[in-house]
Amino acid sequence: MGLRPCRSRRTDPRRPPPGGRSGPALPGQLASDLSEEQTARIAEFVRQQGVTMNTLVQAAWGLLLSRMTGRQDVDFDMTVSGRPPELPGVEGMVGLFINSLPVRVRLREDERVAGLLKRLQEEQAALMDHHHLGLSEVQRQGGSRDLFDTTMVFKSYPLDASTWESPAEGLKLVGVAGTDATHYPLALSVIPGARLTLRLGYRTDAFAPAEAELYLARLGRLLQNMAAQPDLATATVDFLSPEERYRLLA
Repeated sequence: MGLRPCRSRRTDPRRPPPGGRSGPALPGQLASDLSEEQTARIAEFVRQQGVTMNTLVQAAWGLLLSRMTGRQDVDFDMTVSGRPPELPGVEGMVGLFINSLPVRVRLREDERVAGLLKRLQEEQAALMDHHHLGLSEVQRQGGSRDLFDTTMVFKSYPLDASTWESPAEGLKLVGVAGTDATHYPLALSVIPGARLTLRLGYRTDAFAPAEAELYLARLGRLLQNMAAQPDLATATVDFLSPEERYRLLA
């Protein structure tokens, strides 16, 4: 399959070493919401480009990993639903069908943001028929059990808030919350809505809270700047805050 692992753990000693863990550690969790105005601008941008919000997030996450590791060819784990629309009645089937598959992002310094998005979406669409392939088989064909060390999931499943109330029973559901954790050093969850929500889980033995906050903030800036400047070369998309830029330059 020609997959090449993202080797961020080998280039940064803060990452857990491949093939082993440094011991149990409670996972850290951070969340950030873009404003309604920022989310609306991004949503309009992806509509104009003819791509999905998921594609934009994948590209931004790949670009962030590239900046973190100094590599132009990175890959990460993507959680897919495992419910192909071609299967009759799949939406009514009970069970956990999700699967983990690698997403490979190959960056070209002179490629524009719009070009990267279209290419990435076409590459992912070409793999749709293979979403059933188990991760162990992907690892076998890729020749490595260490294909990636970060993961992301785009939680686009429908949620109808009107079903939370049941007048006949006199019951009302006032809120839903959940938490999860993975063994990956970084795990990104994206929840679409009027305000795009970014959640970052991180291993506390690999990242300090301040580091994780930095990566989450940089991802948010990448999403906004990519949407604002689609003709910009991907290598020049800015993700630094004014304070970070000042510290680096001064």
